[in-house]
Amino acid sequence: MLHRVAEFMARRVWYAWILRVAICSAGTVLIGPLSAAALFLFFPTNDPEAMRQMQGWLVAAIIVSSLVAMVLTYYFVRLCFRYLDQRDPSELRMDIDARMPVMLISGFIVSANILAVIFLFQWALGWVVVKSVSDPFNTVFLLSTLTSLVQFASIGFVEEMRYRAYGYASGEGSVPLPVLVVANAVIYALLHAQYNQFGIIALVNLMVIAGFYIAALHFFNSIWFGVGFHFAWDFTQVSVFGLAFSGTGNTSLIVIEQSGPPLLVGGTALIEAGLVYFVVFAAATSLIVYLLRQRSAGLTPD
Repeated sequence: MLHRVAEFMARRVWYAWILRVAICSAGTVLIGPLSAAALFLFFPTNDPEAMRQMQGWLVAAIIVSSLVAMVLTYYFVRLCFRYLDQRDPSELRMDIDARMPVMLISGFIVSANILAVIFLFQWALGWVVVKSVSDPFNTVFLLSTLTSLVQFASIGFVEEMRYRAYGYASGEGSVPLPVLVVANAVIYALLHAQYNQFGIIALVNLMVIAGFYIAALHFFNSIWFGVGFHFAWDFTQVSVFGLAFSGTGNTSLIVIEQSGPPLLVGGTALIEAGLVYFVVFAAATSLIVYLLRQRSAGLTPD
């Protein structure tokens, strides 16, 4: 019986792919909350005053639970690919090797610089007004930034593992490439439907962003550039430039006031709902696809 189930799960057909992705996604979704819940058993969560006095330990628990969730997610995804897909995990493009730190740092730098250019563009047009700059040595700011750093690293890591490393690789050979790319992009975009700025523009933009991650995955033959980019994209927009969630009490290095047209710059809860981001990611994705075609034609080095 189990042998027949395993054979069905490993079949290279679209319905088996959907089932595999659903199982793996459900597991990775549960890992984070379960890791946090296990650590928070040691905290008096029903006593606000005691929790306030344990703030430092609380931050440490958040950091530890995020790191644990990343490690568990990494190995859970590999196990899913090994036993559900019955394929070699090396095909996931997520090996920990000498290229990994280079790819992570490269993705982080590129992402942070793109957001810096977008921030300066909005500032030059008067769409962003800098109200103040947070004291980088303030204890509250440091704790908030450290927590955000680890949490956004975890979010970027887990989402890329779930949707690009596993979801995409599992579908290769099971689903036609155009269908696989669109399905992956739609699923990723719909993850953001809970934000009140989510609409047609946000849907299209987030699909383009997913296409960018997939193109980068093929170009570098590694998930790590996308992980670094995703991490930096979330962390920089929220905790450095304050473009996302500004005015909501979130701690950022630069405290701003935004007045740009929402059609172009999106909203404070979802900046990707702006057309500026469509232009940026459409251009970036087009460039990577062009370079991939040049490589395939033998006109550029690997």
